[in-house]
Amino acid sequence: MSTSGGHRDSVLQLKHHNDYTVRVDSPHAHAIPIGHTGISVDRAENHAHSISGQTTSVGTGDPISNMPPFQTVHYIIFADNLASPSVIAKQFTYEITTTDLSSPIEEIQDYASLDLEPFEKSPIWSNNYLSQLNIQRRPFAFQIELVQSVINSGNSLVSLQTGAGKTYIAALLIKYYYMKKQKEENKQFLTFFFIPNRSIRDQQVTAIRDVGDLRVMPCDDDSSVHEFVQYSHVIVCTPQKFLNCLIDKTIFFNQVDLLIFDECHHCIGNHPYSKIMEQYLVYHPLEHQPKIIGLTASCGTKLTRSELVLKELLNSQERQRNALNKLYELCATLNCNDVVTIKNTEHIEELSKKIHMPIDDQILDVQSMSFDQHLKKLVAAIESLLKYIGSQCSPTIGALTDEQTLVERKKDAEKQNNFENVILIKYMIMFVKRLDALTNLPMKSIINDIINKIDLFYNKKEMPLTIETKVHDYCIQTMNSIVEQLKESQYYLTNPKLDFLTDLLQRLIKQRDDARGLILVSRTLYAKLLFDYFNERQDSKDIIKPYWLVGQNGVDYQNSLSEQDEALQNFRKGLSNVLIATDIVQEGLDVPECSFIIRYEFVSNEIGTVQSRGRARAEKSSCFLVVDKGSKNHNKEMINRLKEKEMSEALNNWQQISSHDLKLNLQKVQSRIIDQWRAEADWKKIVQSKLQDSEGIDGKVSCRTCDYYLGEISWIRKRNSNYFVRQQQLAEHVEIELYSSAQMYKEIQVNGKVRCGNRKCREDIGGVQQYTDRPDIKEICALACKKLKFTLKDQHGDYQVSTVKKWTEVTFKIPELEPLMSTNAAPDQP
Repeated sequence: MSTSGGHRDSVLQLKHHNDYTVRVDSPHAHAIPIGHTGISVDRAENHAHSISGQTTSVGTGDPISNMPPFQTVHYIIFADNLASPSVIAKQFTYEITTTDLSSPIEEIQDYASLDLEPFEKSPIWSNNYLSQLNIQRRPFAFQIELVQSVINSGNSLVSLQTGAGKTYIAALLIKYYYMKKQKEENKQFLTFFFIPNRSIRDQQVTAIRDVGDLRVMPCDDDSSVHEFVQYSHVIVCTPQKFLNCLIDKTIFFNQVDLLIFDECHHCIGNHPYSKIMEQYLVYHPLEHQPKIIGLTASCGTKLTRSELVLKELLNSQERQRNALNKLYELCATLNCNDVVTIKNTEHIEELSKKIHMPIDDQILDVQSMSFDQHLKKLVAAIESLLKYIGSQCSPTIGALTDEQTLVERKKDAEKQNNFENVILIKYMIMFVKRLDALTNLPMKSIINDIINKIDLFYNKKEMPLTIETKVHDYCIQTMNSIVEQLKESQYYLTNPKLDFLTDLLQRLIKQRDDARGLILVSRTLYAKLLFDYFNERQDSKDIIKPYWLVGQNGVDYQNSLSEQDEALQNFRKGLSNVLIATDIVQEGLDVPECSFIIRYEFVSNEIGTVQSRGRARAEKSSCFLVVDKGSKNHNKEMINRLKEKEMSEALNNWQQISSHDLKLNLQKVQSRIIDQWRAEADWKKIVQSKLQDSEGIDGKVSCRTCDYYLGEISWIRKRNSNYFVRQQQLAEHVEIELYSSAQMYKEIQVNGKVRCGNRKCREDIGGVQQYTDRPDIKEICALACKKLKFTLKDQHGDYQVSTVKKWTEVTFKIPELEPLMSTNAAPDQP
């Protein structure tokens, strides 16, 4: 969308709730509502509101006043000097952040005369040339080398160590292709920059804007990417958002010039990266296809099973062949022609001098024999409880301490409608998780957490089973007895490993001003309990200022999206100096002040080993792994470091292969991948064709935990990825708990949660929602497939029980929600 001379464009995002007013403190400004109900982007200028230097009502008497409550509205704001506006509604003021669509720096005026040959070929870009390109930050020579290698190679995978500026290299390439497009008759340009998780979205937006001239937009949690296409050069989003639009046909590959896959090593299996490339190579091969760039610090190796790892450890040739095959597979899947690395020896030296990497990279193993002896009391108590609970099951279960085996036993009990065993095995799984954490977390914290979980399980029910009451009371009595035995112990509040961690943290924080560091852990339980531990520890309270960060879907503890954002902001601002997090931050988090990384009993794969090291961005930073000596994690880390070395060797070997052989080998691998995708798609079609229509099925939906009847399979409908039953159909069989205030996600208003109506169970099974654009439906119950059980009659007349994790795996067809035929359609009757 064009603007009048001298004006800069910004996007204002706000939540609409009935009528509101907008104040923009600017001498020249007007607002154009974009893409909301009743107003298309093309017609938006006809509905512009003058908001020059005054408080102006927006919404009253205008088509946007017909919008559902809380709908997101996008505005293009044209202004010379746009101050921070706010939305004033009734007695509340909501701060609004405007997003500048163009660079604040003066734009390139004449693309036609701009010479791009130095960009493509010259190893040195002069200050004058950078000024012509409107690039304010001088790239390193090694970055220029990689940029030019990608331009020469076409679709490429850029392999560069963490912290060396992969995003900036990508931004320079985006700008190059943008400038090149401006020389053509069709100047419209669009890039999608995919991020593996939302936590780094704003960070990447800022990094790409750094090159100037590009309109870079983050696709927020409540929006769809197609809404940003009309007024963006670059859209930063998670791959699933783009994939959803591809499948819904609200966006097409021929609209896109460039796709960039950040952390592209994820492009395997069923990851959204792979699904995008399946669409690209299988379903849209004849369309104009955008260029592709992949970014990674480590391509990884293919092995995951321990027995195969051990086999390869004995065969160096097999290891090297496997690592090289991984490169072929990754490039073929991403349709890339080459893996681009730094080859110039002077540039390799420049990289080592200019880019800060940890000067310390150590495995710190801890031995604590005295504590191990002391811990035996608590271990014995938990094992005795596991044995007791297992003996109360029918049929009985041995005192298993393997979590996965217990999970399988629970699944069996669910299919067999053994409600008692499902409940009791849930207790056992909880105990086993805590058993594994005893040497790593404070005994007091674990015991309190166990007692809280036991009470949470039990108190959720209005009428608990007799056997659950018996088990609950016995467990509480046993744990309280243990507290009495251990509370005077020197190890009740801490342990040698935690003391070691605390001393390490204090030393690292005292070493430098404004020190900040990450503690990476494997589970949400660790993040929360370590956060509590450091908050309660008096001798380090003035030094260690912790915060914790986990995802929103954790089993034990969760952070909402707003809590995640707050944790990251506090860490970046220095309000906290230690961020305790799961691997939600292992990829891509860029905090230049981060001076140390500690992996606390957390070892993932070789990619995780490489990436965690790169999170320490400050000069003379440190990276540590704290583990028990000789433990599984210790051994796994040693294997990861071997795999890292193998991948480095594979990259060197890749450079020795001729371009002709690379092309042939990649074609063979890609043909195999495409054939596999097509075979899987054909199989899915066959399966789908044999599925019964749910409307004609004699079958029921029940709670997976207790088998309580919830409704008929024929009641289920879907809309996009949402599967639901209308609330009035389930009203007699569920319990509704409404939130104090509704939550809004695009067109879905979440009003509360849905629980199983069995008072002996009351398991959470979904959410109470409303479609704000479908007032005819009223409230719906969006159901979680993993909490449900389906019983339906097969072709022989026998009833079969089905339990699956995802709605896409059910053995029957679910019809789409019927379209709204008329705006005057009568709403559902209660």
